[in-house]
Amino acid sequence: MGCEPYMGEQEAKIAGRWIRKVEKIMIHINTLEDLRVNCSTQLLFDRAMAWWETIQLRRTIETLTSNDFKFKFENKFYSRYHHKVKEQELLALRQDDMSVLEYERRFHDLSLFAPHYVPTEEHMIKKLRDGLRQELKQGLIAL
Repeated sequence: MGCEPYMGEQEAKIAGRWIRKVEKIMIHINTLEDLRVNCSTQLLFDRAMAWWETIQLRRTIETLTSNDFKFKFENKFYSRYHHKVKEQELLALRQDDMSVLEYERRFHDLSLFAPHYVPTEEHMIKKLRDGLRQELKQGLIAL
């Protein structure tokens, strides 16, 4: 499947990369929604597996969707403080001395932690454009 195991690292960058990669692969191989949580949890080890086992013990009969799993995963392995820090980084992000590609990548990475600030593609484009260097913004206006 191409996914690495997740050991339960509390570093948000590692957790975020892992969950996004798993989601991407599930979509790519057309995994049925009913199987996504089971497939994802097969990649959990150590602290992550211990966390998952406690989730299973607390669950009732209802089925956990992949969105529910992602929500619970993020709440466990990203701290609320980390989310707030990333939101503030997104709001303050400016291109400055980054290349456009570096700026766009950083913007995308941060927007994953604060999707409510860029709920549509239109919002995303506006926010991205607002952070560009002045000479680039002026060039876009001329177009």
